[in-house]
Amino acid sequence: MPRADPARSRYCATRHLLRNLGQPRKLRRNPLARDAFAASTMHEAAQVIAARVDRALDAMHGARYASILLRVDVQRHDPRIVAADLGLSTRHFHRERRIAHDRFFDAYSATELRIIQPAIQVHSDFTQHLLERAASLADSGEASSAIAILDDMASSGADPAMRCEALTRRAEIEAWAHRLDRARAHLGAAEAILATAPIEHERRCALRDGIAAVGLSIRWFEKGPLAAAHGEVENHANGALHLGRSTIVRAAAALRAGESAFAAQLLGRIAAANGTVAHTPEFDIDLLTLQAELADFTAENPLLSEELFARAVAEARAREMHGRELYATHQLALTRWAHTRDPRDRSAYRSLVDRIDRSLPARLRSYLTFSAADLELAIGHPKRALQAAQAAASVSTNRYECFSASGLAAGALLRLGRINDAGAEASLAAEAARDEGHARVLALAQRISAQVALSLGNRRAARAAIEESIECARRFSSPHALAQAQVVRARITER
Repeated sequence: MPRADPARSRYCATRHLLRNLGQPRKLRRNPLARDAFAASTMHEAAQVIAARVDRALDAMHGARYASILLRVDVQRHDPRIVAADLGLSTRHFHRERRIAHDRFFDAYSATELRIIQPAIQVHSDFTQHLLERAASLADSGEASSAIAILDDMASSGADPAMRCEALTRRAEIEAWAHRLDRARAHLGAAEAILATAPIEHERRCALRDGIAAVGLSIRWFEKGPLAAAHGEVENHANGALHLGRSTIVRAAAALRAGESAFAAQLLGRIAAANGTVAHTPEFDIDLLTLQAELADFTAENPLLSEELFARAVAEARAREMHGRELYATHQLALTRWAHTRDPRDRSAYRSLVDRIDRSLPARLRSYLTFSAADLELAIGHPKRALQAAQAAASVSTNRYECFSASGLAAGALLRLGRINDAGAEASLAAEAARDEGHARVLALAQRISAQVALSLGNRRAARAAIEESIECARRFSSPHALAQAQVVRARITER
């Protein structure tokens, strides 16, 4: 069988280049790669080409096109399986593949040929960039492609550290899809590699931090945010690395549970360790988003939250982390409407909410629908609040989330005039939240119970409920929620 001729066309050249990245002797025949061999050894030229390919993939727009090239051409996956994963017909897939190669050719041709110096090997490891690409694909909704890439890496004979990270990222994808048993299985496999393989100390600490972060996320999704916020993270000699992803998860969980002071304390530790914490694109975006949420929750500087959310949107877009971009965009629109009460901002936010569908990871849908229910209950329409609360309940994975959704639904039912239904829902949520120590949910449920009791003419019951609500809100809710409870108390006490 004759050898493929990479000089025959642009398509042949790009396909040959991507399929032979690890084979420098074959790359010498490729017109796109010849220049790299002019003044370099075989090994150095292969590094230069891999770096240039990576920059070209970075410059391409569209996660789908990158996933097609990585899976079909670099990793040799069956095109029929890739087409099915992407939801494309065979004909449509081949059109998209041609477009992907055209875009890659333009991006590759536009990148500068850089000879890598021996002391600087920033782009030398294409496998590491493949991991990062898989993370970008997973965050952009191309979970099937990300899973296929990570599974190949985890089952290959690659460096143990790479296999460990691939399994950890695989576990994270499963956790966000609420497939918690699968997530635990992949995390266990990653822990087994970490326990037995010889891995350099600093890299081992970073991997252990990543495993801890996913483990905390699984605990959160299974048992509620308090279980993760106060979860124990093993201390090691190099503790600074444990102020990374695992601390971000703990701070986010604390804020969800209403413990804003503890969340701020955890973020303060990260700020104090600046320069020693291992940063990744996901870490930087998540940190910005969490700082924005904390600023909005405490209401100390209303404009700061909008500024930080806008920066998170821009950073996520630049890094092609489209899931994080979507979340930050939602939160920015939500915050603007809450601050301005402008009908145009309301319309902008609701148009985003109306586009939430099952194509998004279950955990992301949970976050977005809970936020929508909370805001619609506070300043929007009760029907939309009830719809959002019911949507949030449908993807809840722990009792805390179920109580929260019940409390929000009770508030919406009250505003719709369904007093008895609201009272029953609020009573159930309050009793369960009190038994399990979920003070933030208890503050909401008891505020609704107080309003129900007042509507039925029982001021004594209303007073008892609102006092409990205010006590919980002072410690575990936002200033806005506390103000709402105080308004209800004023109504109850007036003669």
